[in-house]
Amino acid sequence: MIRTLIFGAIAGYVGKKLYDEGKLTEFKNDLVGRYNDAKTKLDEQRADSGSTSTSPIVSSNTAPSVPLPH
Repeated sequence: MIRTLIFGAIAGYVGKKLYDEGKLTEFKNDLVGRYNDAKTKLDEQRADSGSTSTSPIVSSNTAPSVPLPH
């Protein structure tokens, strides 16, 4: 238990320092930018492949024969 408290204190101290220096905001902005780039590339790939539907194909082998209860 004492190790958990020590680790929490260290993590809090380091987190506060990073927050005060603005490093967390830079990290968040970088992460959001990378996500948007990846999303754009994925959308372009889907448009190039001609796939307009993102729903999975259900075959008779995987579809249940009895409807699921609501």
